[in-house]
Amino acid sequence: MKVIVTGCNGLVGSALVRQCIANDNISHVFALTRKPLDEAVAKSTKVTVILHDDFSTYPPALLSQLAGAEACLWAIGGRATQFPDIETYRRVSIDYTLAGARAFQEALVPQLPEGKQFRFLFCSGKFAEWDQDKPLHFMADTRHVKGQVEKELCELADADTTKRFAVYNGRPSGILPADAGLAARATGKLYGAINVDRLAKAFIRVVVEGYKERIIENEALLTL
Repeated sequence: MKVIVTGCNGLVGSALVRQCIANDNISHVFALTRKPLDEAVAKSTKVTVILHDDFSTYPPALLSQLAGAEACLWAIGGRATQFPDIETYRRVSIDYTLAGARAFQEALVPQLPEGKQFRFLFCSGKFAEWDQDKPLHFMADTRHVKGQVEKELCELADADTTKRFAVYNGRPSGILPADAGLAARATGKLYGAINVDRLAKAFIRVVVEGYKERIIENEALLTL
């Protein structure tokens, strides 16, 4: 399987690229990124690095480089507090994600062999909330935005009468770096945190095999 990975220089995205390289089910990785990747990763024969500045638009020349991709692991986003303001957070998290999903659905799905599905997995977060009017007492902006992305991605898939565009939303509780120390791992157990490489392996398994639910909660991710 050929897959697209975004957010390749971030915590989750870089782990996804590493684990895709190590996974025999993944034949090639299109690393869609603003910045060059680590030289050791970029040199892998399984990786094509595609520099892309504007994730709100996908010109034909770019989409032609992604030909043959059967899945996308979308890891652009994060928490609202990591952005300068809510408008920037919404643009990056909502607008960019949906623009990518629509572009891949329109341009890449028709190229797949008959009967093949394109699987789009969004790295969401625990407690994502679809109801935009529901009052939330903690992490409200993050949870509402991630919930809106999930909802609109599912609506995009539902509108596809061919059923060849599948959406999955992974909801990790907390993510530990690969080199997390003993103290961080112990604290992480209190809220069900998952090691980033384990998370990446779970996400890859979902796009390779599919999954019974569109929303994959943290407890399920820990078992994949």
